[in-house]
Amino acid sequence: MKHTRAFSLVELLTVIAIISILLAILLPALGKARTASRRTVALANARTVALSFDEYLNENDETYPFIPLQQDLHFPGSGEAIFFQWWPETSYIGNSDLFTLEWAWPAALKSVAPWQEHYPVWVSPGRDTALPEEPPDFSDDDREPAEEQISWRLSSAFLGDPEIWDVDNPQDDPALHRAVRRQEVTFGASKVLLWDTHLAYLTRRPELRDGHWNAPTPMAFADGHAETRNPLDAREGVANGLRFGDDRRLHNTPGGVKGVDY
Repeated sequence: MKHTRAFSLVELLTVIAIISILLAILLPALGKARTASRRTVALANARTVALSFDEYLNENDETYPFIPLQQDLHFPGSGEAIFFQWWPETSYIGNSDLFTLEWAWPAALKSVAPWQEHYPVWVSPGRDTALPEEPPDFSDDDREPAEEQISWRLSSAFLGDPEIWDVDNPQDDPALHRAVRRQEVTFGASKVLLWDTHLAYLTRRPELRDGHWNAPTPMAFADGHAETRNPLDAREGVANGLRFGDDRRLHNTPGGVKGVDY
């Protein structure tokens, strides 16, 4: 006679319980490993973007990317605006915000960093790295706004005279909206140039406070190095009189580019 060996119900339930316990232990560890890996990629991207800025400085008389307000744009109702080419190359955007390059800096950097080659490092790991196929449409809620297509935010301090953020006597003269020169940056290792504003690689969205995620954030500093810091640990900002009193950290560093964030 042949005897067939089979699992009893108790044995089967025991195996299922063991597998469930192992998954509960391993999945968080795997998630943390993936997050750490993508954070490393984000830091590498930060260094790459900082190198693009350095190349731009070398080719543009040691000045940071800048687009001035234009008065005559040759179309009705335009007024004064910062006008620039976007992607696809047939797209153009006009914006009256003096500090538009906070998110639109690729428009000024295109001479040294073409979209086709650099776009994958301009987005937070975890987001789609394919180039946008359609021009941004500000009236279409189904399309991603142009300012959300780029993950790296440029500090507004690199878009104006340090006097705007004078701790004792902040200024609001529109003439202070100007290109910043490299030699004006006094503490390059302590002044943040750009940071990842999306943190798309995190498995859980952190708390949003004062315009920043309360979480370790990949950043590029003015001297070209990259590290991970919490934006909320940076020095409190000085109210920007050219931007309705905006005082967000990193953007409005006391002393502008002459000051320090950490």
